[in-house]
Amino acid sequence: MPRLGVPWWHDRASSARRPRYPVCRGELEADVVVIGGGLTGAVAACVLARGGLDVVLVEAGRLAEGQTAAGLGCLVSDPAPSFVTTTAATGLRTAKAAWRVARTSARELAAAIRRLKIRCDLTATTLVTGAADLTQVTALRREQAARRAAGFEAPWLKPAQLHTLLGLDLAGGMRTDPAATFDPVLATFGFAKAAAAAGARIFESSPVRRTTFDRNRAEVRLADAVIRTSGVYVATGVPGSLFGQLRRHVREQEAFVVVTEPLETAMKRQTGRRTALFTEATAEPHWLRWLKGDRAMFAGAVGPVVPARQRERVLVQKTGQLMYELSLRYPVISGLPAAAGWPLRIASAADGLPYIGMHRNYPFHYFALGLGWHGETFAWFAAKSALRRFSGRPERGDDLFGFGR
Repeated sequence: MPRLGVPWWHDRASSARRPRYPVCRGELEADVVVIGGGLTGAVAACVLARGGLDVVLVEAGRLAEGQTAAGLGCLVSDPAPSFVTTTAATGLRTAKAAWRVARTSARELAAAIRRLKIRCDLTATTLVTGAADLTQVTALRREQAARRAAGFEAPWLKPAQLHTLLGLDLAGGMRTDPAATFDPVLATFGFAKAAAAAGARIFESSPVRRTTFDRNRAEVRLADAVIRTSGVYVATGVPGSLFGQLRRHVREQEAFVVVTEPLETAMKRQTGRRTALFTEATAEPHWLRWLKGDRAMFAGAVGPVVPARQRERVLVQKTGQLMYELSLRYPVISGLPAAAGWPLRIASAADGLPYIGMHRNYPFHYFALGLGWHGETFAWFAAKSALRRFSGRPERGDDLFGFGR
C-alpha cells in the first residue's frame, strides 16, 4: 500500500540533518520578522540577515514541513505556464519584465545554493513542454513565436528528439532553460543554517496570532512573545486568517502528487533518459520529474480545496487517478504501484503572476503570496526586493508583482 498523506520529501532528511529551533518567548526586537519557515521564508531570512539586518524568523510548526515539503522541488525559469496568456492579462511590457525577473531569480537562487554549499541534490536540467496533437502543436508554436518575439529563446523539439529525451510519443515540444531539480526540504535547512550563521534568530512551534502596527512600527504577537519590528516579511504563500483582507487577491486550489515505486529494468528502456522536467501544453497541465532510484514524481488533478472530512477518500481516489494517467503516457509502467501520494495547495492570482510587495492596508509588511506551482522561482527575487525595501533602497521594477497592478 502506498503511504498516503505524507509528502515524499518529509522523511528524506535524517534526524541528524533536521535542525531543531526553540519556541519564541518573551519580548524581542528586530529589524525584520519573517513569518513562515518554508523555503521562501528561509531564503528571505538568509538574504536579509546577510544584508545586515537583524532578523527573526517564526514558524508555526517545524521548518519545511508545510507546502515546501509537499512541493515538487523544481526550479523553473517561467513565471507562468503561458507567455501568451500572461501578455493578454497584463500587457506585453509586464509579461516581458516578469519573464526576465523569473529567469534571473531562478538562476541566482541556484547560484546561491552552490555558493553557500547547501547539500540538496541540486541538478541542472531542462524543462520540456509537450504537445500531444496538432491542436496543441498550433497553440505551442504560437507560444514559442510570442516568446521569441519578446527575446526569450524556446527551441522547438521534434517528435524523435522528444522520444529520445522523454520516451513519449508527442507531436512536438518546446524547451525552456535554465531549470533545475533539488530537495526543497534540505534546501530550506541550508538557507536557515546560513541565516542563523549571519545572526538571524529562528523559532519553531511559534504560530503568529496577529500583527499590529502604528505610525512608527509593527508588532508581531505570538502566544508567549511579542516582537517589535520595523518590517514584517510574510512568507506564508496565502493570506490565511492573519491577513484576511488580502484573500480576494489569491485563489487557492488543490493538486495531488504521487511517487512511484522504482522502475523495473524493462521499464527503464522505454522511459527515455529520465533527466528532463516535463509538462504539457494544456489548460491544466501535469508535471513530471524523475527522482533518484528511478522513481517518477507525477503531479496534477488540480481542483477545489478538498474539505477535511472528505480528504482521506479523495486522496485514495486521486492517487489512483494519477497513477492511471501516468500509465497512459507510459504504458510500459502499467501495474507499477505508487509508493506515496499527497495533496499540494496551489495559490495563484487571476493573471498567473504572484503578489510580491507592500500593501497599503498593512504598513511595514512585505508579502510573498500566490507563488503558484513553483514558488521556488520567485524566492530569490522576493527576498532581494524586500532587502532593498527594508534597507531604504528600493529599485525600479521591485513593484512589478505589487498589489497595484
